[in-house]
Parts: sequence; C-alpha cells; structure tokens
Amino acid sequence: MSRSAPIVIVGGGVAGLSLSYALARLGRPPLLLERGRIGAQGASSGPAALLNPHRGRSARAHPDDLAGLAAFWRVVEELEAAGLTPGARRSGVLRLAPSPERARAWRKLTSGRWLEPAAVPAPLVAPHGALLAEDGGWLRPHRLLAALRAASEALGAEVREGVRALRLEHRGGAPLLITSAGRVPARQVVLCVGADASPELPLPPLTLVAGEMVTVPLAGMGAAPGPAVGGGIYAAFDGTFAYVGGGHRNPEAPDPEAAKRLLARLERSLPGIARQVPTALWSGVRARGSGVRPLVSVVAPAVTFFGALSGRGFLCSSAVAEELAGRLAAA
Repeated sequence: MSRSAPIVIVGGGVAGLSLSYALARLGRPPLLLERGRIGAQGASSGPAALLNPHRGRSARAHPDDLAGLAAFWRVVEELEAAGLTPGARRSGVLRLAPSPERARAWRKLTSGRWLEPAAVPAPLVAPHGALLAEDGGWLRPHRLLAALRAASEALGAEVREGVRALRLEHRGGAPLLITSAGRVPARQVVLCVGADASPELPLPPLTLVAGEMVTVPLAGMGAAPGPAVGGGIYAAFDGTFAYVGGGHRNPEAPDPEAAKRLLARLERSLPGIARQVPTALWSGVRARGSGVRPLVSVVAPAVTFFGALSGRGFLCSSAVAEELAGRLAAA
C-alpha cells in the first residue's frame, strides 16, 4: 500500500470506528487501518458491553457519561435508519444496592429511578433495593463495529484490515505513517490503538488492565432478567444467554478460576446462575490513563491519541468522537 490520506485512523475498535463514522458524516472520510480483523481482538471484541452511566460506589451519573449515552443512542438511531443492525438494546441497567447504607445514599440521586426490593424484577434479588438507569442498556460489540464500518464506508471512508502501524515519522512537518503494507503520508493521524501498539508509536503513559467475561445459558432458570445488571460484577441477558463480567487484574497474572469466580459473585443477586455450565470465556486487555475519563491527547505534531477509555468505551466513544471529528475537520 502506498497512498496518502488527509486523516488516517490507526485502530478499528470502538474508538477508531466511532471517529471514522463521525468524520465521514462531516464530509471528511478517513482511511482506517486495523492490524487484524474488525471486532476480532482487543477490548472491543467482548461478547457484550454495558451502557451504564451510574458508575462507581457513589452510583452518581457524571454529566459526560449521560451526554455520552444520549450521543450513543442518536448514533444507533442513525444506523438503524440506514438499514443497519448495531446490536444495541435499551434494556435499562440496574445497580443493586449491596447494603442499607448504600441504598440510603442512592435514593437521594437525582438521575435514575429508585426501586424498592419488591419492585426489582424477578428473578433478580435485591434485598436493599436497586437504582434503575432506564436509558441504559447493552450491546453486542461486533454488531456495532460492523454497522459503524458499513456506515463509514457508505460515506466514503476506507477501511483496511491486516495492516499494522509500525512507527511515525515527519516529513516537512506532516506525519508519515510507516506500516506493514507501506508508507502512508497524512495531514492528521489519530492513534486509537487501545492496549496494542508498536512501541515505536508515540503514546501517553498508559496502564494495562485485564478482565474476563463468561457466557452461560439461561435454560432451566425460568424467566430471564429484563434489565442488565451493573456494578463490580455486571451482566447482560438476551433471553438465551447471560454474559457476565467484572474485576480487574494484572495482564501478567491469569485467573484460571475466572468463570467460577464471576458466577459465584453474581449468584447472590441471581440465584442458580452459579450452577450453569459456561459455554465460552472471553479475556481481554484494555488501556487506561491516569484518570477514569477517556483520553484525547496530542502526542506529536498533527498526531492525536484517542483511547484509554477506562471501561467507558461504548458509553462515551460517540460523544468524544463527534467532538474530536469537529476539531480535525476544522484543522
């Protein structure tokens, strides 16, 4: 490959494809390079992802997360109007209060709807009540990525799989991207590489965190829960399977008991889930910066890093991508 492009995006996860779609909508279709196959690796390849704005012990919804959720549903509506299937479900997300003290604090929150124990939908059990994010939900990441790719390409973007970015040089002040398939001159380069990048690329300081998600059938458990469950252990339900994740660990310290541990912790809120036999276990690594907000940082002349999504990738990528696309288009 030997070609030039005004804007080159490196990485085809949720950050890169959200940005590709946002740029294409502005009439600035980019060239996107993905080292493998779209949706087949990285933190964006998990079987399910939650859209939960009520995060942390306080369960307070940060304004950026609420804005990110609204932007995400707008993008979903646009994709569906174009005849695509983004795989998102506005099921609502429940935060189950773990103690009377937490329940008293969460009752005072102005966003979300408080549910007393008797109002929590069966078969979930929440003896202290729960906070419901009615606009929350979950999605199948591979479907969203495929829809964003199709929408971007329909608007003129080009997506190339199997191309690894090796390093960046500058020629006359403009970035020159050296890839496994050739040189790509650009006016702007955006690195959306997540936790996987060549050490020769300019990146901000990042910490890598690993986690797992287990898929288990719901057969024999009666009615499947309606809303997803958020928190330290989170779960989404499609009527046939439960997708259960949570926890953080050092990528160098594998957890051979991950599936058992995740299901045992969810058993308190969903009796019977620990007896189900897992059908799949996904493990992934994500990058985070020094804080908990998604990171957009200029790392070299005309080179921007967009990532370190800290578990907020699908919740916030649409909103952050729209803002970044506006800046890049103006530049």
